[in-house]
Amino acid sequence: MRALKIAGFAIGGLVALLALTLLGVWLFVDPNNYKDRIAAGVKQSTGRSLSLPGELKLSVFPWIKVQTGEASLGNPAGFGDEPFLTLKHASLSVKLLPLLKKQLEVGRIEIDGLDLRLKQNTGGKGNWEDWSATPETALPAKQTASSASLDLAGINISNSRIGFENLVADQVSVEVGRVASGAAIPVDVKMQLVTAPGAKPLPLMAKFKLTLDLDRQRYQLAELTLNGTVQPSGAPKALEWKLGMPAADLDLAAQTLADTSFTAQVGAAALAGSIAGSKLIDAPALTGRFELKELAPRALMQQFGIAPPVTRDTSVLAKFAAQGSYVWQNNVARLGDLKLRLDDSALTGRFAYDTGNSGMDFALSLDSINLDRYQPPPTDSKVASAPIELPVDFLKPLRAKGMFNVGEIRIGGARLTQLSAGIDVQNAVAHFAPLKAQLYGGQYNGNIGIDMRPALPRLTMDEHMSGIDIAKFMKEYADSERLSGKGSLDVRLAASGRSGDALLRTLNGTISTDLANGAVEGMDLWYAIAQAQSLLQKRQLASVSNTKRTAFDTFKASAEVVNGVATTKDLAIGSQLLRIAGSGSTNLITQALDYAVTATVLKAPPTADEGTAQLARATIPVKITGTLADPKIRPDLNGMAKERVKQEVEKKKDELKDKIKGKLKGLLGR
Repeated sequence: MRALKIAGFAIGGLVALLALTLLGVWLFVDPNNYKDRIAAGVKQSTGRSLSLPGELKLSVFPWIKVQTGEASLGNPAGFGDEPFLTLKHASLSVKLLPLLKKQLEVGRIEIDGLDLRLKQNTGGKGNWEDWSATPETALPAKQTASSASLDLAGINISNSRIGFENLVADQVSVEVGRVASGAAIPVDVKMQLVTAPGAKPLPLMAKFKLTLDLDRQRYQLAELTLNGTVQPSGAPKALEWKLGMPAADLDLAAQTLADTSFTAQVGAAALAGSIAGSKLIDAPALTGRFELKELAPRALMQQFGIAPPVTRDTSVLAKFAAQGSYVWQNNVARLGDLKLRLDDSALTGRFAYDTGNSGMDFALSLDSINLDRYQPPPTDSKVASAPIELPVDFLKPLRAKGMFNVGEIRIGGARLTQLSAGIDVQNAVAHFAPLKAQLYGGQYNGNIGIDMRPALPRLTMDEHMSGIDIAKFMKEYADSERLSGKGSLDVRLAASGRSGDALLRTLNGTISTDLANGAVEGMDLWYAIAQAQSLLQKRQLASVSNTKRTAFDTFKASAEVVNGVATTKDLAIGSQLLRIAGSGSTNLITQALDYAVTATVLKAPPTADEGTAQLARATIPVKITGTLADPKIRPDLNGMAKERVKQEVEKKKDELKDKIKGKLKGLLGR
């Protein structure tokens, strides 16, 4: 019993002694007298200058509380004389008695008017990294974690500013609730974000609950919401944006992020998806899914200050949606199970992008699209079309390999089906092969290459078409209506240059065609012959109509192209009335024609007059000049006259033979 009394007196005495000591500290110790010593200690341990112009206040029971007025902390060497941070007021308190039980019970930390200025030097080192006056000194061995528990009442940061180069967070307000082991810590952040000098501040707010397990390196977020506004350049008004995440579990010890769902929205664009991660420190890998909800591209463009294109069909750009899966690993982003829809067109497949070498790999399929609907409206006035340019600047740095398939595509009135294209672009060389499609009623196979390594890029074309409607092809690809029929066309050409004009001037190779049941449009060869015949006979041309077309059953020709001039030596055109053979050239640059052909009249048409009918079985030289747009046909009148004389002589010979035969028959008959 006496021992207990002695122990009680001892404990009471210690408590009284502690109380008297604290009372003495509070009464007789002025912390302002120790500013220089505090600054010297900070300088010695961190190498940074501490300035405490404001008043220091100290209280000791039941809380050890320190309050500061204005204060500033300098930068490490090499970052100038500007302070690393300044503040107007700060306070920190620790409850005294729990310390005796190795329990750290911290009151509310309050910071007002903080101005934190973060910088990086030319070597990429930040002024927030170096906190030792002697960086070469070896760090002490890792200590065993303290068993003391932490209990923090909260943190309040107000009227503050954080800057990094040109990025500034102004009017920063941070509210952190009670911090304790295993407890969900509520966090509320508000700020005005300025992305460049003079830029309009962007409001930013964040709210979430954070659960910390520092021993296990596990961090859990709950009820995360980020929101604010942004106003793109040219946008009529600011757009609201938000990001939501119900829960997230980050385990740094295991380097994993558990499967986490999220939602995001900017203006009319709403995205939902999920994300999961592994090997986050050693070799980060992220996987998940995404879904962009259906939106109206026209309306979204207007929200972002982008003028929507003027299209022939004003109903297009009304619907767009996308969904798929994604993987990020080893600096490669992969999109799989892609499903994109634009208006009535659907795109599916996969796409990958390697950030290490800027390379793309893909396999994409489009069901159908009518590109004419997206073209500008036609105009009545003839406006000079923009010159054709090879997309060298786009293709040269590109690295891409894959396949692209289209079920049906309409462009310029043409309809292509079952289109497939292999694409391989790398090291400034582009190959588009194999190219296959059904078009103009026939089949197309091609191989196109662009070598961008020389100063003048080189274009090569090896294209083959069979069973095609040549009239539609010529209309779309050569803007010409001079040939019709159905058959084959083979093109093997090469050229150097960037523009269409330069390519034409250096065009070399061969072209061949084999057509049936068509016509050379714009010229009626039989009408030209009839005109010439009437001149020779000095009579008025009978009412023979000019059909402005020379029909044929067969049309065969090949041409050797040298520097944009196509020379033909084997032109052969056949019909029931005429057989035409000859040679000549077409200047693809000026479109000038220069052909010498021979038309053999097999028989006169039923509508021919008597004079023209006399040309049956005649061979007539014909000169074709002018241009593709305005061809000129000139039968050789001298040749026709000679042919007429020849026919008359042959006729007289036949008549004389008949008379001689008749006489002989009469004589022999006697």
